Amino acid sequence: MDCELFLLSNLSYKSLGEMIERITNELVNKEVSVNCNEEEIIIGSEYFSMALEIEDTSDISFVRNHYNLDVDVCLRVQLFGNTFYQGLELLFKIMGKLMKQINGNLLFLEDGSDQLLRKENGELIINKDLDQYQTKYLSKSLLSLLDHSYIEKKLSN
Repeated sequence: MDCELFLLSNLSYKSLGEMIERITNELVNKEVSVNCNEEEIIIGSEYFSMALEIEDTSDISFVRNHYNLDVDVCLRVQLFGNTFYQGLELLFKIMGKLMKQINGNLLFLEDGSDQLLRKENGELIINKDLDQYQTKYLSKSLLSLLDHSYIEKKLSN
């Protein structure tokens, strides 16, 4: 599964990348790789690959305009099929920790368009208008890993 996590953060890309690497290391308890170049910072594990985009900001502009949400960081996430559920659980734990450390807006999209989670003005909203596949994996137990109160509401795509 491919998804994107957008954030509003006052941290530099390097600082944010280091924070995500630290959180991932704490949760994965296995080797986490980090590769940096001028275009992105890639954090990888056996469960997922996360690319913090530095150069390509077209997705950020799209989200600002289409979803009317102020964000300034895009993380592209690829969950691997053979460890999908473990990766999804880790990703939600990471998002929960990020929400506690970064007070800005957050948007989690599946396949570039389906809003699954949205945090705006301190309020976390979970999309209640999901397809049958999303309903299957976006369970209450998965949402509890965010360790954050939320409301359920229909979110546009």
